[in-house]
Amino acid sequence: MKRAFLLCCILVLLVVGCGSEAAPTPDLVATQVAVMEAAAATLTAGAPTATATAIPTEPPTEAPSATATATLVPTVPPTATRSPQPTPRPPTPTNTPAVGPSLGPFTVVGVYSDDELNIRSGPGGDQRLVGEIPYYGQDVAVHAGGQQVGDAWWVPVRYGDVTGWVNSSYLARQEGNVSDAIASRAAQAILALRDRDITQLAELVHPVKGVTFSPYAYVRPLQGAPGEADLVFSRDQLLGLLNDPTVHHWGTYDGSGEPIDLTFRQYYDRFVYDVDFAQPDVVGFNETVGHGNTINNIATVYPLGVPVEYHFDGFDPQYQGMDWRSLRLVLEEYEGAWYLVGIVHDEWTT
Repeated sequence: MKRAFLLCCILVLLVVGCGSEAAPTPDLVATQVAVMEAAAATLTAGAPTATATAIPTEPPTEAPSATATATLVPTVPPTATRSPQPTPRPPTPTNTPAVGPSLGPFTVVGVYSDDELNIRSGPGGDQRLVGEIPYYGQDVAVHAGGQQVGDAWWVPVRYGDVTGWVNSSYLARQEGNVSDAIASRAAQAILALRDRDITQLAELVHPVKGVTFSPYAYVRPLQGAPGEADLVFSRDQLLGLLNDPTVHHWGTYDGSGEPIDLTFRQYYDRFVYDVDFAQPDVVGFNETVGHGNTINNIATVYPLGVPVEYHFDGFDPQYQGMDWRSLRLVLEEYEGAWYLVGIVHDEWTT
């Protein structure tokens, strides 16, 4: 067998060596391929598999150092001694305003006595309710940084320990300070005047002294010359005045000196509620806000009274504040409650 195998090998070599032009037969080619594959399998036996030794299609990147890894991309939770970088978050409304400096104290206006002013967690009436301010609330700290929501301007506020957002339509700048009893009574009276609720207004009038109506800051007391004193009405007299056609003499127009001869309704429209005093720019609690040429003698005429002034700084910019208006409600205490004794209109006079 061995001798026959050797003779076959010699015969193959002789055929190959007879010329480079002769191509091997298909069977011999297949035999050579099989021998080469067997040899390759023998040489690579025990070597790592193709998967383990596969050459990457892209050159590997340089592995980051331990320092770079810790600084740029933490792969483990930070330790107690290392603070992670904060993740930026979009701002969301909270009940902590802190969006600007304080603008000073404000007071609640335009809210009825059976209601309260809501404090919201963010600007807008659909935000979560976080607190309430009484209808007579004072010392509401308003901060800059308000936001427009629909038709309303919302401002961040602090009232006591509560912070949040309030519709600024129900706030006015505050000057001075009074007790809650006085503030609440004045708030009730100014809304009764706005609503022309004479029945409610009469209940707030002093039961003994009645209420005096003065068109200007200089109040003319009853001790003046006959016919020259401001008009005073009792509770009962007040009830029917809006529909009373009687013309009364209320004094004289400042500047012209012409007589102020008007019905109560006409006087009311000109010298009581000629602008929306229930929601003014400023409320002065026992403080004078508007100053004109007319002498203000309220403190002299009402030594026991406390004035609450509802004031507008002006309406037309071309007048630079010369068109300011004020309505002062003067209250006095009687048997433990506060009542109206004076309704004093005021404006710039020449």
